[in-house]
Amino acid sequence: MTYTTLVFIHVMLLVFWLGTDLGVFLAAKRSERSDLGVETRSALLGLGMVLDRLPRSCLTLIVPTGLQMAVNMGLIAVSAWILPSLWLIAAVWLVVLWTGFLNPGSRFEKPSMLINFALNALMALIFTPVGIYLLVKGGVPGWLAVKVLIIGAIFCTGVVLDLLFKPAIEAFTAILAEGASPERDAAYSRAIGPVYKAVLAIYALVAIAAYLGIAKPPFA
Repeated sequence: MTYTTLVFIHVMLLVFWLGTDLGVFLAAKRSERSDLGVETRSALLGLGMVLDRLPRSCLTLIVPTGLQMAVNMGLIAVSAWILPSLWLIAAVWLVVLWTGFLNPGSRFEKPSMLINFALNALMALIFTPVGIYLLVKGGVPGWLAVKVLIIGAIFCTGVVLDLLFKPAIEAFTAILAEGASPERDAAYSRAIGPVYKAVLAIYALVAIAAYLGIAKPPFA
């Protein structure tokens, strides 16, 4: 795979990640509207969860493409097994994600969600200390070390996001089961509010990481 091809794929992953994630954000916000029918609100939240498949898929691929570019540019040297392992993890992760997505309500859905959560946590535990190590040790451009640390922060925030989303789903399920009411609507808004903050944090981290990759600021 040529460097130009890698850059194109990396950029397109970023575009689809942020573009579809904005759709997820707006659909979730609309689902809070008490002036809409419960079925309409449910359809909007369902649409957001469908769109959420693309950002999650992009996240699995943006790491190996980014590291592959850094290695091809000679910015970082890694052991021979690391890149193939990352590509393999990304491929398995995609299969797990889409197996759960395409089989809602089946015996595959819950294990798929649990494995996705575990892999997010694993990537957070890997990239965060690696980013810190690269910053302290040096040997790579400072912007690249910070970018690796930011990727770790994105995975950490993704773990928090999944934890925060569960109470929001439970609150919305109560609306579906018992009907909308000012109390239940307020409970849903309170539960989903922290989710928005986590999503906005990811947007900010992704924007900073993208800027570092493009501008490559020459700090130590």
